Amino acid sequence: MGFTDEEIVALSGAHTIGRAFKDRSGTCPFDSMNPAKYTTKDSVARHDGTRGVGMQGGQSWTKEWLKFDNSYFTQGGSDNDLLWLPTDQCLKEDSGFKPIFDKFNGNQTAFFASYSSAHKKLAELGSDFGSGAIEM
Repeated sequence: MGFTDEEIVALSGAHTIGRAFKDRSGTCPFDSMNPAKYTTKDSVARHDGTRGVGMQGGQSWTKEWLKFDNSYFTQGGSDNDLLWLPTDQCLKEDSGFKPIFDKFNGNQTAFFASYSSAHKKLAELGSDFGSGAIEM
């Protein structure tokens, strides 16, 4: 899609929010009935420090997965209770991605600037649903 290494790493940083579910993607062993440590109904994941996450379950990449910041880069791979995929690990190890990952780890402002630019580019590329699209 024509993204630079920096744009790829920045877009991956969106994992700072959200979570994955066993029954939806199969990427983790946790579902809504069996939540991971940071996705229970009593977890504190909100930016305001209030308990409650809506529907519990799945596994998150960050402890406060309802807060958009650079914690994907600061926490990533350091806690066994957090989701960390081989594609995430690649960003920490690949010679092209690692310097950018490290930059975003230490500089949230740089991450925000790169992310906003990359997200805009992604949105402007649009989607091609092809012949499989549902017509109304």
